Amino acid sequence: MRLTPRGDATQRLVSVTTAIRPEPVGQSPCTDLHGNTVLSVWFAGLTDQLDIDVTCEVETLRGNPFDFLPDPERSRLPVVPTADEAVLAPCLLPPPAVQPAALALARRMLDGGAVTPRDFAWSLVTWMGTNLTPIVRRESGILSPDMVLARGRGACRDLAVCAMAVCRAVGLPARFVSGYQEGDPMLEERDLHAWFEVWLPGGGWRGYDPTHGLAVADRHVALAVAPEPEGAAPVVGAFRGDGASVALSHDVRLEMF
Repeated sequence: MRLTPRGDATQRLVSVTTAIRPEPVGQSPCTDLHGNTVLSVWFAGLTDQLDIDVTCEVETLRGNPFDFLPDPERSRLPVVPTADEAVLAPCLLPPPAVQPAALALARRMLDGGAVTPRDFAWSLVTWMGTNLTPIVRRESGILSPDMVLARGRGACRDLAVCAMAVCRAVGLPARFVSGYQEGDPMLEERDLHAWFEVWLPGGGWRGYDPTHGLAVADRHVALAVAPEPEGAAPVVGAFRGDGASVALSHDVRLEMF
């Protein structure tokens, strides 16, 4: 389970409690390769239901998403990782299949003058926020970047993966983020949210939200990050039993202070 918010330069985890029913016979918290807190649990016997209830308090710390000075010696794309930045390599891998529309969009950004890492990320996210329509998509899976661009719409996870592909096409390291966003405070029903981060020399990892067309500041709470969406999935696991099947449901409630 990746349901414990991250603690880093952008947010501080004040408290977290996790209740699991039925009670596991064992559990082990650990930190994965990407700095996410992962809680592994295991059970004895069979059950017809699994309930996970996580309550947490998080202090967000970044009021200004542009509070950094770009590295003047690495001011143009592509971002070539140094020997100490080998961890960025998976965040530069292209999609499994060629995405001509995503490549064309990347070229359009460059031709429009967005040749620095910071300008490219900002130009891309504002373009997506203006030209693509966010939708709620309950079915599983993620649309390909070119399918998102052809349809002109996608769920938050689809838009994040699309943006990652465009960034990686120009050598800008990008990774997937799963978490929560403030949303409309007048609505009781909330949901998990997804966005992406890029590595900006001089600024480190910086978040951008193509669903809302903005740079991420103190209205987002990150649960997990990974080079690919699968590595940031909130819950993964296996089950057994005769004729077993599974269906997941969730309920998200946010209080802003």
